[in-house]
Amino acid sequence: MEKKITGGCHCGQFRYETTSELIAPHYCHCADCRKLYGAVGAGFVVVEEQTTISGEVSVYESEGDSGNRKQHLFCGVCGTPIGERVDAYPGTIVFTPGTLDEPTAFVPEAHFWVSRKAPWTRLDDGLTQLETQPEG
Repeated sequence: MEKKITGGCHCGQFRYETTSELIAPHYCHCADCRKLYGAVGAGFVVVEEQTTISGEVSVYESEGDSGNRKQHLFCGVCGTPIGERVDAYPGTIVFTPGTLDEPTAFVPEAHFWVSRKAPWTRLDDGLTQLETQPEG
């Protein structure tokens, strides 16, 4: 039996559902993530694009620190940051773990872009620390 993972925004207008495995659960510490998510970094889980999405979504496009073109997804009603689509990773969508209905589904494995973290950020949780992000 496939495990269904669900999530959505704060106001409930945006929802998603997937049976995809959560791929590469990680925290990103690049300057873009600090600005876009208003935090020391952002957590992400990657899923396959076959995810069902419903509701209003707003899109902000940019070229990230890494040079990757991205579409940042936000709820069009309450503004919750939902995640992003990254051109370098076609066929996937990236969600922020705070939008998961069951937060224990997010088990982070690594920190990406440690070379660009804010100088006051301490990373002492024992997770793998990568200077950039993995290829592919």
